[in-house]
Amino acid sequence: MAVYRYRALTPNGVVVSNRIEENNRSAVIKKLKRNNLTPINITEQIGISKKPVKTKKKNIKQIEDIMKNANTTNLMANREKNRQSYIQKINQALAKTEKITTRDVVIFTQNFYLLKKANFNNIHALNTIIDSTENYLFKGILEDILAGVEARRKYVYNNGILF
Repeated sequence: MAVYRYRALTPNGVVVSNRIEENNRSAVIKKLKRNNLTPINITEQIGISKKPVKTKKKNIKQIEDIMKNANTTNLMANREKNRQSYIQKINQALAKTEKITTRDVVIFTQNFYLLKKANFNNIHALNTIIDSTENYLFKGILEDILAGVEARRKYVYNNGILF
């Protein structure tokens, strides 16, 4: 069997390249088409020998130390609750070291302006911006603002106040 190097196009339009071992070029084309790939270029590799791939040994000692310290009984019982609390702890730790930069405020202002110009309401615009904000401290502040806007909206809606 010969080794062929190919470049092919996926259904999503992504170009992929790899090697394949087949008897002839037409067999390579058939195999690529069966895998929903459109061949762009196929060349035979001459002088390629199949050498066993060396795998790097994992640091077993480090994995064993981690497993000794892991307490799996609590994780399974309160999986979702614990996961959320871990995420919150990580976000809080990151928020202590992060600062809100001028760039964060400028990007927020530009995005909010564009969303309002596209007729988004305040709540939907804030939700959209919060989802894309990377600075956890700024994200927390925006979530507090969103909570205040939602509370105000409910108050106005329940009491029939019009502005």
